[in-house]
Amino acid sequence: MQMKIEQMKDGLTTRSLFSFLLPPFTFLLFFLASCGDRLAMGSDVQPVASVDTLHLGLVLADNSTPTHQLKLYNRHSNPLQLSSVVLRLGTVSGFRMNVDGMSGSAFANSDLLRIQPGDSLSIFVEATFPQSGRGLQSHFDYIDVLCNGQMSTIVLEAESRDVLQLRAHRVTDDEVWANSHIQIYDSLVVAPGATLTLSPGTALYLHDKANIVVYGTLKALGSPTSPIAIRGDRTDHLFARLPYDRLPSQWGSLYLKPGSTDNSFEYTDIRGMSDGLRVESTARLHNCHIGHSGGNLVTSVMANLSLSNCELTNASGSLLDVVGGECEVVHCTLANYHFAAPITQEALRLSNYDTLRQATAPLRKCNIVNTIVWGKRFCPDIRLDYTEPINGDSIFCYSFDHCLLHADGNDDAQFVSTIWNLDPAFATVDPKNYGFDLHLTDESPARGAALPLADADVANDLDGKPRSSPPSIGCYELR
Repeated sequence: MQMKIEQMKDGLTTRSLFSFLLPPFTFLLFFLASCGDRLAMGSDVQPVASVDTLHLGLVLADNSTPTHQLKLYNRHSNPLQLSSVVLRLGTVSGFRMNVDGMSGSAFANSDLLRIQPGDSLSIFVEATFPQSGRGLQSHFDYIDVLCNGQMSTIVLEAESRDVLQLRAHRVTDDEVWANSHIQIYDSLVVAPGATLTLSPGTALYLHDKANIVVYGTLKALGSPTSPIAIRGDRTDHLFARLPYDRLPSQWGSLYLKPGSTDNSFEYTDIRGMSDGLRVESTARLHNCHIGHSGGNLVTSVMANLSLSNCELTNASGSLLDVVGGECEVVHCTLANYHFAAPITQEALRLSNYDTLRQATAPLRKCNIVNTIVWGKRFCPDIRLDYTEPINGDSIFCYSFDHCLLHADGNDDAQFVSTIWNLDPAFATVDPKNYGFDLHLTDESPARGAALPLADADVANDLDGKPRSSPPSIGCYELR
């Protein structure tokens, strides 16, 4: 009997103690839960923006910019409630805003605007600007963020350029495009017998997969101070240090078809093609930059091609692929450090057989003088592709004179005063940071190693600087 009484007393004591502890424990749980909902207050308690100014870059008029993202971070230990997020100029500025998946120009006092501790609110911005009639124009708007009675502002800025938009345009008579900025959709075709002349300062922006096809004549006649640009229409950046105009396959290709005549390019920058410049007629390129192709950069098939003071850079295929015909290359720099895809061909290829047509292609003449041929993928970076014809002999005539070549070899009748396999020591070769400057440094073996020429076209280098005596190999003299 005594034992039962003690057990009951122990049970009552335990229940009494639990009953005594329950209210404070419940209050602690409620307190902890309520702390999680308590807002961070005070005028100095503000979100932290990922940027103060959001740059959307340059966009062609009537084209949309890519979508840019910024974030508002809550660095506090309690939730942060924003009172409003407002695009100050609303819909009239050309900028558009999306807050965490919701489109609009003003958001106020919504659960959407609550930011949990350690979390962030995403704001997406893009813009489209109409033709202004002013050429190049700057645009601004502002995102105003109100929180705890304090206003903070994020600046939005962009530039737009007026362009004439052409779709499947065909040039059937002689036309001169003077200092124009033109966006090309589908293809630009120059018909047989017609001549299209691009004057200094003209820029062609080609949309994805758009081609330039020439059956007549194309003359791109830029100047040292007003070069011509033929490029893709993406004017923004893939990464901070990598604009789209340094990438291949932004548009189609430039074709100079059989039967076209007297094509000429001076002070012209051609870049970003899928399969480069294909010449099947006559063409002269002087003081040109050509770069960034998804296939070959320049292909000459049974053509008459002349290149002088030209820089050819970066392609998945060859920088210069000569299949038969006649070709002359003087004071050029061919350098392939392509980073966007594997390099599949030597920088320079000479051949006497057209694999596309499965026909012999006599290489009647190919003279390469005072030229650098260099790349990161192959050594030798020159491929001499001679195919023995079934019937008779095919001409395969070439020569290298005072060149610097990425190859091991010895001089003979075809190779004269060659610098074999010595790095040209370019100013900058930095594929990781997408930086290339093919000017020569003082240490370059190409310095003062070229053959002096009487040709007035190459008296100055690609920068317009007079050549030294003796001159340097390549398209540039020393700075």
